[in-house]
Amino acid sequence: MFADTITITINAVAKVMTRINQDGYSSEYFLRETDGEFRLRLRNTKYSDKSRSGVQVDRHNVELTHMLYAVAPATQPIIRKAYSVFENDRGDGLIPVAKFAAGTFAFNTEANITKLLNWES
Repeated sequence: MFADTITITINAVAKVMTRINQDGYSSEYFLRETDGEFRLRLRNTKYSDKSRSGVQVDRHNVELTHMLYAVAPATQPIIRKAYSVFENDRGDGLIPVAKFAAGTFAFNTEANITKLLNWES
């Protein structure tokens, strides 16, 4: 189980989120600030891949949402969301899957994300 708080650093500022929900194979963390809020969701699910004769697949998801509150009643809040998902066949080993996912996520450097934001592909 993850700790009661999780810290994510954004632009050199630590955002310490506290767990507000834990139910089975998912949890939610929350931080409220004066101008917005952060939510972190961790989820684990499984499904049967019918295209591969019912192979059991584990699915893991991390989702971070940042909502900046509206500054005036007539404006809408700004919402930012980033998430990562990785899946593995039930019989696969933990270490190879962890190394595969970590290598894939390491690609998401600030430089590469900026390229994506500029519609490069």
